[in-house]
Amino acid sequence: MRGDDQGLIWTVTGALGAMALGILLIPLRGVVAAANLAFAFIAFTIVVAEVGGRGPALVTGLMSALSLNFFLTEPYLTLSINRLDDLVAFFALAACGLIAAAFGRRRERLSETVVRTDREFHILTRLLQAARGGRATVRMLEELRTDFGLGGAVLRDGEGRVIAASPETAGALPAPRLPLTGEMLFAPSEATVRFGRKGMRLPEGGGRLTLQTARGPLTLDLWEGDAEGFTDDESRTLAIAASIVGLGMR
Repeated sequence: MRGDDQGLIWTVTGALGAMALGILLIPLRGVVAAANLAFAFIAFTIVVAEVGGRGPALVTGLMSALSLNFFLTEPYLTLSINRLDDLVAFFALAACGLIAAAFGRRRERLSETVVRTDREFHILTRLLQAARGGRATVRMLEELRTDFGLGGAVLRDGEGRVIAASPETAGALPAPRLPLTGEMLFAPSEATVRFGRKGMRLPEGGGRLTLQTARGPLTLDLWEGDAEGFTDDESRTLAIAASIVGLGMR
């Protein structure tokens, strides 16, 4: 299930659940203060924040405050509040929803970081195993291009002859004129740095990395596959992956 679909499901679940919880607590509204009943909504909002993230938690917190007000505070079945302690409970519950949403966003970021790190580690490990095993250079370039969504990757010898290309038609493309740094795939000689939604993009017309290999210096030409660019972590990982390709050249 995609993240967007899961977020929508938890948003609807949180909103409807907050309303249902208000209805379920109606029998207690005459014997328990609304301020105490608010704890049930807080617990529900925290659960939604943990499993659903920031957006669903925010919706759940707001709907919880409205549900508490509508079903459990006098006058009932209206959005009016006559008592000071009920007013305090309403705004406290809304504030707790915002806090839970903030922590839900933090959890989302941590989860995304873990997933991204695991993916990058898997990519580098697989390439390193391929380099040690003497896997065909074309296959390694194909994996590099696919893993990072590149438009093309071409490995050339010191005299500019194509050693391997992915896809094969990339070997006929004009060689990039801009060299890239070995850490962040940044072209220091480019006057204008291009950025996409995710981060820095490769230069227009591609960029060139110099790889130190057992066969001497080789060049790896890279072209972007989309306009989103690379995050800093992706850029560093791609640079490391390119160096691993160079290690596989014997």
